Amino acid sequence: MTQRVFLSLLLGWCYPSISAQNLVANPSLEQLLPEGVSVACEFSQYSYDFPRKVAAWTGFYGGTPDLLRAAENCDWFQQVHSGEQCAGIITYLPAEDTGQRTDFHEFIQAKFIAPLKPGQKYILECWVLMDSMVAKTHLQKVYGLKTKIQPLQAGNLGFCFSVLPFPERAISTSTVASNHIKPQVNFAEPIASQGKWVLLQTTFVPDQPFQHVTMGNFFADKGTPTDLPSATHTLIQLNNAAIAAPIDRTKRVSYLCMDDLSIRLESPPPPPKSLEQALLKDKKYTFSAGILFDSGIDTLRTEASVELDELVAFLKKYPQTVIGISGHTDDVGTDEYNLELSERRAKAVQNYLEIKGIRADRLRAKGFGETRPIAENSNPEGRQTNRRVDCVVLK
Repeated sequence: MTQRVFLSLLLGWCYPSISAQNLVANPSLEQLLPEGVSVACEFSQYSYDFPRKVAAWTGFYGGTPDLLRAAENCDWFQQVHSGEQCAGIITYLPAEDTGQRTDFHEFIQAKFIAPLKPGQKYILECWVLMDSMVAKTHLQKVYGLKTKIQPLQAGNLGFCFSVLPFPERAISTSTVASNHIKPQVNFAEPIASQGKWVLLQTTFVPDQPFQHVTMGNFFADKGTPTDLPSATHTLIQLNNAAIAAPIDRTKRVSYLCMDDLSIRLESPPPPPKSLEQALLKDKKYTFSAGILFDSGIDTLRTEASVELDELVAFLKKYPQTVIGISGHTDDVGTDEYNLELSERRAKAVQNYLEIKGIRADRLRAKGFGETRPIAENSNPEGRQTNRRVDCVVLK
C-alpha cells in the first residue's frame, strides 16, 4: 500500500451507513460499551480500561491508552476536538529515562465498518493535539510530582493497516521491533501542534481488503524526530546517566490526543462536460492548444479533427448559433509574437469549420495573445492552461 459505510449493529447501537463515506466505526470515540464509563479529567490505570470502555476500539497489553473526557474545571484538559471524548497515547518515552528494556509507546486499534477496496485511493484524516500540560500531568501521576518532565513534540505517528485485528499481546514497542511491523502510512516529522488541535491528512492506496488500523509510534525513539534541540537531548542523557534510580531521571515524553479519525474513498472528479453540454449551459467550451496545434505552430494537427468535428456537429445541429473563436497564449515570448500566433490559430479553427460546411457569417475569430490568462504563468501547468482556444456562443 502506498502513501501518496455496510449497515452494522453492535450492542444495540448502529454504525452510520456506507453513504456517510467515513469507514471508521465510532470515529470520534463517543460510543461506549455497556460497561464503559467515561470520567472527566482522569487517565486510565490499567491496560484493560480503554478496550472495556470504547466500542469498536481496543488497546494492547502493557499500555494504558486513555479515553479522555474534558471538563471546564480540569486545569490540564479542557477541550476535545468534537463531542465529549478523545483518545490519548504516549508516543515517545525513551527506555534510558525509565530504566526499562525498551522505549514505552502506546498503541490503539480501530475497526472499519467495511473492508477497504484494494487499488482504490483513500483519504486519511485525523485530528491530533500535543499539549505539554497533558503530558506533564500524566507522567507526574505515574512517577510523582517531583519527577522532572520534559514534554516534546514527536514525529513517527504511524497507521498500520491489517485484515485481521492484531491480538492483545501482538503490539508493543518490543514486538513491533522484533516482528518488523511497519506502518503503511507514517507522519514522520514532529507534529507541530503547539497545544492546539491540528488536522493530519494524506492519501493512500491499500493493496489488501484491510478492516483494521493500529495507531502509534512504530519506530525507536532514537530514530524519531522531535522538536527538542539535540543539545538539550544530550544534556538530559548525560544527567540521567549519572542518576542510579530511574524514577529520579528526567522523562522526555510526547503525549498525543487523537479525535475524529476518518478514512474514506477519494471522490473521483466529476466527468467533463461534453462540448454540447458546455455550449448549451455555460455558453463556452475550451480546447487545449496542445491538442489542436504543435508547439509554436498555427497549423492544425491531424488529431485535431477529432475534437473539432464535435464542434462541427454542434453547429449543424443548432444552425442558428453564432460562435466566437478566440485564441490565447501564455506569456512566453513577445507580446507581438503571442498576439499574432493566437490570431493565426483562431483563424485556423475558423477555416476548418468553413471547410466542413459551416457558413463564415456564423463564425467570429480573434486572437488575444497573452492578455487574458486564466491561470498563473509562473509554472508549467499554468502556462499550459493559458494556451487555449475558446469557443463562445454569441447568439
